[in-house]
Amino acid sequence: MKKLALTLITASLVISSPSYALFGLGDKDTDAVTKLATQAQSSSELVNSLKDQLGVSTEQAAGGAGALLAMASNQLSGTSGKEFSGLSSNLSGLLNSAKSASSSLDSMAAVKTAFEKLGLDSSMVEQYVPIILDYLGDEGASSDLLGSLTSLWK
Repeated sequence: MKKLALTLITASLVISSPSYALFGLGDKDTDAVTKLATQAQSSSELVNSLKDQLGVSTEQAAGGAGALLAMASNQLSGTSGKEFSGLSSNLSGLLNSAKSASSSLDSMAAVKTAFEKLGLDSSMVEQYVPIILDYLGDEGASSDLLGSLTSLWK
């Protein structure tokens, strides 16, 4: 019960913060990125895995994962894009929100900038990637999609 209460309190604090400011986005992107951060919070298995393995905050775990997934959503197309979008019911809200997030998250440079705005060193991207790939693999991502994401997130 304590864990649930703590999780709800933490999520409400993160959700109430101006998420768009973390990504350095303008007013037109506020709703999309706020929705992205909210959905990232609901992807608690992935967020908890990132927190536990990397020692980052809930906000940093969710924001970092959201930035990488938003970039992938903006870059993947065709079969990989369709598979990525339909991967998991646990991430479907986050993936749908990632598609509507700012198109400024379309390169590794933009993702690294987002990490820095979350208070993370940009080199942390390299630590997030294998954890997210493992999670997606566990959710049934094909080797082709995982290969595309590995190439994309270099």
